[in-house]
Amino acid sequence: MIVRLRVAGLTLVARSRKPLPGLRLPPRLRPFEAARGGDIQLEATEAAPPVPALGARLFDSGGLWSVHRHGAGRLYVVREPLRGRPPLKAALLDEGLRRGTLFLPRSRQSGKAGFALGFPLDEVLFQHRLAVEGGVFIHSSAVEIGGGVALFCGVSGAGKTTVARLFHRAGRRVLSDDRVALRPRARHILAFGTPWHGSGRFASARSARLRAVFFLKQASRSEAVPLPGAPARLFSLSFPPVWDEAGVASVLAACGRVAEAVPTFELRFKKDTSVLEAVEGALCR
Repeated sequence: MIVRLRVAGLTLVARSRKPLPGLRLPPRLRPFEAARGGDIQLEATEAAPPVPALGARLFDSGGLWSVHRHGAGRLYVVREPLRGRPPLKAALLDEGLRRGTLFLPRSRQSGKAGFALGFPLDEVLFQHRLAVEGGVFIHSSAVEIGGGVALFCGVSGAGKTTVARLFHRAGRRVLSDDRVALRPRARHILAFGTPWHGSGRFASARSARLRAVFFLKQASRSEAVPLPGAPARLFSLSFPPVWDEAGVASVLAACGRVAEAVPTFELRFKKDTSVLEAVEGALCR
């Protein structure tokens, strides 16, 4: 059994010698299914994952997952909210995040479609590997405008989904309303939709050239104001692998390249169609 998931130009492939229900992709992930490729290759097993050694923990999310040293590689562990329970699943990968083992011990959850590559393991692996590749995930929504992408950045509640919905109603294609991947190229930045959407449930596998970055701020009227110092603000809304010093440096560098490549604005917006005019006006400058 083989399943492939492609996000931001990277393909994660999981193989099993026998059918495993948890490896079936759910409908929400099927737009991101790939026919070939294997940047991250995992061999699935129903064996219990290795137990992290004392002092080997590199990072704990404080919620469902943690990262540990294990030999020469990294062990990503997903657990239940209740402490003391055995891990739900885990992935042990080499340091370059190219090959490893996906541990799916039998449980009630492991029989559900999408369990194996479901949140948060899929997102964490893609975030870390994209950092290795020189890219970055940004807490943002993204809309195709004029053959390119406008990125709308902000923390939860800033208005990412609101802006995405306004553009969607106006006939624009939304790539995402919560997580967007950016990959610097020689002459431009590529923006990719991801499966990890917000309340608007916008999640497209499409990609396009980034045209501009807008940092959201709700206001009584809509206007786009040129904004200096964007690399630091971008980094504050990114998802660096904080357990990996080189990965953090790579994400910081990627934020700098993005800010150099495209214009950046503070988008002070009112929750109506006036925001469309403000954005399109900024893109025409």
